[in-house]
Amino acid sequence: MTPPTTSPSPLGPASPQRAAWRGSVLGRGLAAAQRLAVSDLFKVLFAVGVFVGAVWLLRRQLRTSSLTAIEAAFRSTPPWALAVAAAATLLSYLCLAASESWALDCVRRRLATWRILLVTFVSYTLSNGLGLSLATGGAARLRFYRAWGLGGSEIAAVTLLAGTAVTLSGAVTAGLALLTVRDLPAGFYALAALLMAPAWLWLGRLPRWGRLTPKVELTNPPLKRRLVALAGGVLDWGLSGLALFVLLPSATPDQFPGFLAVFILGSVVSAASGVPGGVGVFEAVVLTLSHRFATPHETVAALILYRLIYTIGPLSLTALGLAAHQGHQWTRTRGGDRLHSTVQALAPPVMAGLVFAVGAVLILAAANLPLHLLTAPRLLPEFPASGLFSSLLGAVLLIAAVALWRRLEGAYFLTLLLLVGGAGFEIWRGFGLFSAAPLLGLAAVLAPCRFAFHRRSAAFRDAASAPWLIACGLCGLSALVLALSVRYGDSSARASWWTLLKVSNAGPLGVAGGLSSLGLLFGLGRLLGPSRRPVALADAAQRARALAIIQSAKTVATDAYLALLGDKALVFTPSGQSFVMFGVVGAHWIAMSDPVGPEQDRAAAIDAFVDAAAEAQAQTAFYALSEDSLADMIDAGFLITKVGESAFVPLVDFDLVGKARQDLRYAVNHAEKAGLSFAVLPPDDPDTPWSALEAVSDAWLAIHAGGELSFSLGRFDRDYLRHFPIAVLRGEEGVMAFANLLLTPDRRCVAADLMRHRPDAPHGAMDALFVQIMIWGRDQGYGEFELGMAPLSGLEITSVAPLSRRLEAWVYGSAERLYGFKGLRAYKQKFAPTWRPVFLATSAGMGPVAGLADVGLLTRGGRRRA
Repeated sequence: MTPPTTSPSPLGPASPQRAAWRGSVLGRGLAAAQRLAVSDLFKVLFAVGVFVGAVWLLRRQLRTSSLTAIEAAFRSTPPWALAVAAAATLLSYLCLAASESWALDCVRRRLATWRILLVTFVSYTLSNGLGLSLATGGAARLRFYRAWGLGGSEIAAVTLLAGTAVTLSGAVTAGLALLTVRDLPAGFYALAALLMAPAWLWLGRLPRWGRLTPKVELTNPPLKRRLVALAGGVLDWGLSGLALFVLLPSATPDQFPGFLAVFILGSVVSAASGVPGGVGVFEAVVLTLSHRFATPHETVAALILYRLIYTIGPLSLTALGLAAHQGHQWTRTRGGDRLHSTVQALAPPVMAGLVFAVGAVLILAAANLPLHLLTAPRLLPEFPASGLFSSLLGAVLLIAAVALWRRLEGAYFLTLLLLVGGAGFEIWRGFGLFSAAPLLGLAAVLAPCRFAFHRRSAAFRDAASAPWLIACGLCGLSALVLALSVRYGDSSARASWWTLLKVSNAGPLGVAGGLSSLGLLFGLGRLLGPSRRPVALADAAQRARALAIIQSAKTVATDAYLALLGDKALVFTPSGQSFVMFGVVGAHWIAMSDPVGPEQDRAAAIDAFVDAAAEAQAQTAFYALSEDSLADMIDAGFLITKVGESAFVPLVDFDLVGKARQDLRYAVNHAEKAGLSFAVLPPDDPDTPWSALEAVSDAWLAIHAGGELSFSLGRFDRDYLRHFPIAVLRGEEGVMAFANLLLTPDRRCVAADLMRHRPDAPHGAMDALFVQIMIWGRDQGYGEFELGMAPLSGLEITSVAPLSRRLEAWVYGSAERLYGFKGLRAYKQKFAPTWRPVFLATSAGMGPVAGLADVGLLTRGGRRRA
């Protein structure tokens, strides 16, 4: 079934109050803040800021703690507490299956219990251990559920519902916990009642069609199953908190409700921080709010044990299970292809996680925490100037971890060099193979995985380019200044690089060392980043191949012919039956129109385009999509935004009879009285008056004070125009107006692409040209005439409309003098067309506003550099 649809209506005028609010300083400021909040830069900076704040908070809380006290707390933990924590952990993961089962019931899917338990354990283990739940737990769900017959939309709905249920059950659990705590201020009990409000998710009824899951029909499971899901969520949070609570030696049972509320707060804050795994954030929140339950050193010992039991233990079991399963599958197939693909899939995230952990430990150790974590870094490469170089090495490893996650070749070689060099240095210092063995083992595991890190890095592929030379020069100069500051600065070698930036602490030489450290990290980050080599535009052979695909396709949009312009690159499917045309703006690949080719090959075309962009570390978008491609786009993980409507005039019974066609009759009659005649010149006709057409085009461009557009529109190019029939209006002075015609092979549609007229053409000449084209298309057996798109029209604004939709509506209503959005739609409306929605599909890392800005830049002939 498909969700009920409503016919789009043009955007009505905004109320005076809303317009005044949008124009106010506060309204504009809030809009700018909203745009900033959803940007990738803000998310990264926010996560870094939260992590730095957590480190500062940990350092402050642990001022009075010592390593000896923490070791004593470790030794005093009784075996029964460890056993209870392990049992509570296992039961907690089992309880999560209740929410997963409820989410599957909501999409009318039933799976075997063992399958639900398996996917729940694996997905939440990866999410809790590595963070980034969409990229880890979501990927695990996608792999399992696809193998078990669920579609992409159903998997997205299950992931959304299960995640929402677990999060809201945490709020309900916190509310229940606060209600049982005695002698709290009245405000806390009001907060507890408010936290229990989300219970309606299980007790109420879900809408049949969700706004976030429009392709999936939701159903309401029986009340009994809903109550089981709610109870499972509450038990999950209770058992998770119990696994940590029993490790606090001085806590009493009556304190558990209050501690559970603290535990849930720490979990939610760490999940919202964006820090992978919530490392440091969860510990900072719990340690700060747990003084009434245990001393700081006891809490630290309990937190470390909890991480080992609740996170590292299940994560290790998952890794061993997946490795055993993949090994079994490879043994059964007796081939290396499966092992090769498994290693290629798992090596980057696993190695990135390990390297990130090593870098994080070095950063924490260099922050001079009272714990002095790993004070004898026998498992890590160490340099003589321990404070500065350990902190610098930790930052380099964090950068390398991100690049390893992105499968970049430069990160592979740098990490291998650091591991081997660190092992050699450990042996040279006299610590022997015992301390060097972990580094050598990790290097031995990484070395044969070169094929998994195949994406191009700027360090190797952009050699001798200006950015490459700048990055290398910055690294060299920064290393020189850093060496001099360490040589002649008394405190530079002992302090971390970020503390050197304070003049009061380090002096001028120290500040120079801190700034050079920043320069070195920036330069290394650029060299380890993806290559930005330009993407080659389609050559003549590729355009000929695309034309053959267009002509052989059963159903194709008229926009497909824009591939022949030569201003786009092309990606073909492995079968060679389909292609995607796209332009490049920075690190964004913007595809024009639907994938071209057979319908059954559309998903393969999307995958080929996304894979090619991933190799170049680029974000993707599809512009001017029809409704036919939406299901495949949603399955591929794209976000859909309506960006306008396109006008189509039915030609089967088109005529000029009746009052509604009065203006069109007048335009045709006026053109005839002015001595204009209509003709359609065949493609590549030797009698085509190219010089006259070019003169008309140049005159039209002159009065419009602009150059040729491209990407989403045709331009005057003889090699391009030779492929199409050309409709002309001729008068006594020659050609007065013309348009090239895009004709679908199945005679479904005809469209006018490049439309130009002379400044002295009779009034209404273009209307007459359009009408004559429609009559010609009707006589030739074409079904409809495409008038083109009215950008940003037909957008409905509701109270839950996203910011991008509101921004588009504001542009449509307020920028009339710059573009004439309403005037364009009004002009096309006089032909009484049928309006069809046009969509923009963007990947998760690119917002619709950025996608539309890139389309505008490409249309105006902007950058096409990868």
